[in-house]
Order: sequence, then structure tokens, then C-alpha cells
Amino acid sequence: MNIIGVIPARLKSTRFPEKMLAKIKGRTLIEMVYANARKAGSIKQLYVATDNLKIKKVIEAAGGMAIMTPASCKSGTERVREALKSIRANMNDIVVNIQGDEPLLEPKLIDKAVKALITDKSCDASTLAAVITDEKEVNNTSVVKVVIDSFSNAMYFSRSVIPHNRDGVKAKPGAYLKHIGLYAYKKSVLDRWLKLDSRYEGIEKLEQLRMLENGCKMKVVVVKSRSIGIDTKQDFAKLKKLL
Repeated sequence: MNIIGVIPARLKSTRFPEKMLAKIKGRTLIEMVYANARKAGSIKQLYVATDNLKIKKVIEAAGGMAIMTPASCKSGTERVREALKSIRANMNDIVVNIQGDEPLLEPKLIDKAVKALITDKSCDASTLAAVITDEKEVNNTSVVKVVIDSFSNAMYFSRSVIPHNRDGVKAKPGAYLKHIGLYAYKKSVLDRWLKLDSRYEGIEKLEQLRMLENGCKMKVVVVKSRSIGIDTKQDFAKLKKLL
């Protein structure tokens, strides 16, 4: 079994154009993500899947490997799947989708997601979440929330507040979880990806819902993390301060 890391990275971001090439101390955002992911002990092969030659050249100049994928890819998962056409992988391999806009994601958390998928043979994928401690994040539609069952499997992801506190009672610790956008999949799941349909993915704009709707089990590992997603110029300014 091989464990393959793929970082999907498109250039045209609507909220922060060309954010992958934005620089801090001479390094682009995508370079920071790539260098960080290389520290994960579980990843045996690591690639950037992109639709732009500028990103490809940046990664290759940094000593990394990049694969060109169509600009028509509608999601990060679809781009990962396209990249696998150029990577020698078999049915037993695990593919890790590492977000191209989270340069602070701790490498050990990548390893935890991979371990969770390997350990629970009944699961098709795994991901990460963190307990929300800032009430502002609960109502922030840019922060994706996830609810889990008693076995730490995902039940639903949403940009809305879930669970909804109808009577305003004091919620139990850990009731509100923020999704951290990293996925480890069995390759067999990705092979079926485009054939799966979804009624909720297009509404929430959350690609992981396609898996849940089609009966795939996704393990959620609750962790502590300082990672932030870089979606806007304001997020990038916050990243600069943190660094």
C-alpha cells in the first residue's frame, strides 16, 4: 500500500485572485504548503495538481513535482482524481487531498488522518476537525461545520450553524466542530467519484457531501490545530502576522 499526497492548486481564485503565488518572505503560498506537507511521515509521494504553468514552474523550481490538470475541474477532489491519471497507483493505495491554502496545517495531523483511515477498515475516507472556541466562527458561513456520530463518523457538513440550538441551552463541550479541509481517501472511492450524484453539494458548495449522500463512511479525527484557510487578502494578512 502506497500513500500519495496531492495538493490541488488552481490559480484563479474568486475571492483572492492568484493567491497561490502570493509571497511572504520570498516564498509563495503554494511553496509553503508543499514544504509543510513534505514533513508528514506517512506521505511517500507528493505532488501539486494545477491548471497553471506558473504554479508548476514554482513547484519544480523548489524541487517538487507538479502535474498539469484541466482548468475545467470543478473541485479539488476532481483535480486530485485527474492527477491520478498521471500517477502509478493501485486499488489499495491511499490518496491524501491536502488543501493548497492551509500552510500552517501541522504535518502530524496529516499523519493522524491517514492512520485513522488505515485503522478503521469500514471507512472510505477520513478528515479532520477542531472544536470551535470562538463564537463568531459558529455563525461565519466561511467556516464549515461538521456533526459526527458516536463513532466519530461524519453525519453532515454545512456552512450554516449545525447543530441548531433551538432553545438556546448551554451546549456540551465539543458540540460545535470546525472542519479542517484535509481528506484521506481509499483510491477506489476516487475511481467512482464522477459517477456519484449529489443534491446538496451544489447548494452548500461542499464537495464532501457527495460522498456522504452515496453511503461512504468518513471518519472525523478531532484535533487541536492552529491552521487557517487563506480565502481572502485579510486571511493572508493574518497569516503574515502569525508567521
